[in-house]
Amino acid sequence: MYCHPFKRRQGGAALIVALLVFALASALIVGLQREFTLQLQRGANNFVTEQGWAYLLGAEALGIVALRLDATADNGQDRPVDDLNELWASEAQPYPLVEGGWLLGGLQDLQGRFNLNGLVATEANDSTVGDSSGSDSQALEGEGASDISGASQYSPSQRQFIRLLGALENTEISSQQAIGIMQSVVDFIDRDTQPLANGAEDDAYRSLSPSYRTPGQPLASVSELRAVGGITPEIYSALAPFVTVWPKEGGALNILTASATVLRSLPVNDRLEPMSEEEGMRLVAARAEGIIFSVETLLEDVLFSEAQSDAFSTLIGERSDWFLLSASVEIAERELRLYSVLQRERTSVFARYRSQGEL
Repeated sequence: MYCHPFKRRQGGAALIVALLVFALASALIVGLQREFTLQLQRGANNFVTEQGWAYLLGAEALGIVALRLDATADNGQDRPVDDLNELWASEAQPYPLVEGGWLLGGLQDLQGRFNLNGLVATEANDSTVGDSSGSDSQALEGEGASDISGASQYSPSQRQFIRLLGALENTEISSQQAIGIMQSVVDFIDRDTQPLANGAEDDAYRSLSPSYRTPGQPLASVSELRAVGGITPEIYSALAPFVTVWPKEGGALNILTASATVLRSLPVNDRLEPMSEEEGMRLVAARAEGIIFSVETLLEDVLFSEAQSDAFSTLIGERSDWFLLSASVEIAERELRLYSVLQRERTSVFARYRSQGEL
């Protein structure tokens, strides 16, 4: 059968148009499918995040209940204390979730750590510690400052921090290096701009890239130590588990919850060297056996026979009001974390700070 050439050309054009329409429709469908997949994944991620956050807040609520129960129990005690045998200090155990995965949470005593903000706190009975207007610089650089190993020129808290730096494991820090780090932290916090003998104020940080200035106020996070001169990543990693910035003012070290490393920073004489590792472990063992159960029983230990009583007046105690909740949850092979700072006031407990990263 004969077919006119024009009709053949018309049929070929129609085929090309059909193919173009099909190609455009296919591209549109692929784009729509990709957008749908992305939206679905975003929705699933948001759902998992919200669900995980709800679990983490539930762990925080359980921690608050434990602290309230402990406070209620303490109300009936003649001399209430906070130690590692109490409910809030129980070892964290993973809790399986119905959806699959697990929830884990535990409380730590922040007053069992050294408080960095105490390095510049004014102590009424200690003339070596100045006020925030700048007299702390003069006090540290005054009489005896030329003798870098002399302990009398530093406040009890500053001497304790120097000993803590010397007690860190897997990190060798000399007394001179520890003094420089301590003074750099003091300069970082205090409100004046006059650097201490071995410290660092704004001028030392302006030359860095990027440049920055000292905050001139109490630290809000332990992670701020990363910006302090003299603190290397290795020193920070070793030091961070043993220090805190809570409370912002006041707060004595709870000797019933402090680790062996922190206990080694306590003054056994007028020198800046920490106790030996063996002595620190012996104190922890004596505490576990019930031999040390109060400030008085600690000071009765032969280690402190040469220590001056006034060196402990503002440093140590046996009760705590600030705690850290560390919680983590795994859902759909995704892990989320929460760090929550809890403050206890009598039988009330408040969440003062939350973070999903470092404190």
